Amino acid sequence: MTPPTNNSEAQVAILEARVDGRISSVEATFANFVKVMDEREKVASERHKASEARMDRMEAMIAEMRASIASLRTTIVVTGVSSVLAAVLGISAFNAALYSNMLAALSAGKEMAETQAEVKRIVAETAILLKRAQEEKKPPKQPPSD
Repeated sequence: MTPPTNNSEAQVAILEARVDGRISSVEATFANFVKVMDEREKVASERHKASEARMDRMEAMIAEMRASIASLRTTIVVTGVSSVLAAVLGISAFNAALYSNMLAALSAGKEMAETQAEVKRIVAETAILLKRAQEEKKPPKQPPSD
């Protein structure tokens, strides 16, 4: 092996300088890449946080809608039951009034029959009394004279 000379040393220095330049270029590129990736990760993280906040709001809205639907369901059931009860009670009240009126009509009919019987009896008695009165008013029949 031959000892290095100035010329060789100069060539080595040039090569080292080239390699150092290339390494610096790669390091700068890598640093820029890391910087860009950090920025992307930061943006993605912010988007993720915004997305999570949006999801939380959606979940709250869904829970609120479920509560509204449950209260609406309760309202519908109560309204339905109330309507059925009102209809049943209304029909029952109508039937009770109809039954009461029918009983009143029947009672009035019985009373009317009793009253008619009483009137017939009074008319018969009056007719008998009228006959007697007419017979008493007639002049007595005189025997025929010969």
